[in-house]
Amino acid sequence: KMPEGCTTADMARHIVQAMEILGIEKAHFLGVSMGGMIAQHLAADFPEKVEKLILVVTAARPNPVLVDSVTEWMGQAKAGDHTALMGSNLQRIYSEAYYRKNKWMVPLLGMATKPKSYDRFLIMAQACLDHDAFGKLPSITAPTLVMGGGKDETLGSEAAAEIAAAIPHAKLRIFPQWGHGLYEEAPEFNREVLEFLT
Repeated sequence: KMPEGCTTADMARHIVQAMEILGIEKAHFLGVSMGGMIAQHLAADFPEKVEKLILVVTAARPNPVLVDSVTEWMGQAKAGDHTALMGSNLQRIYSEAYYRKNKWMVPLLGMATKPKSYDRFLIMAQACLDHDAFGKLPSITAPTLVMGGGKDETLGSEAAAEIAAAIPHAKLRIFPQWGHGLYEEAPEFNREVLEFLT
């Protein structure tokens, strides 16, 4: 169960607790979107746990694009309009070509994936709106790769550059032709991740 008011910093602590239970002393972390928000806190607050860090299509703090997309999704969830929520997700996350090819699935997704409750979703969405790790970024010591999409309509194309500029010696990789879903759409994504880790 996720408590009301759970933050991205809380979620980072939960990951560390899980690592301790599993006997994992240190690991590479790849955080995508909200996962990247959580990973920022983890790398700053628990540097001994992080070997290398990869932050993908994420933000260090709210910006107008992030606020617009997340508040839209929260409104659709509160209204119980799962089809609209899935359609907005598909359109904001993936490329225009991907959306055109797959938008026929939206009504099916709306029926097949509707949760019994949006409580967890709304808590997590609020955590994204409240997320602010920007002041912690200069304390991150792990080798870091930041990856962003030039056409990111979920949290904006400038968020990755802001993160990379704040983390000492971070490497920035922008995929100009891709949006928020670059981790699925960019053909070179997996190769570049593996090259950084090895």
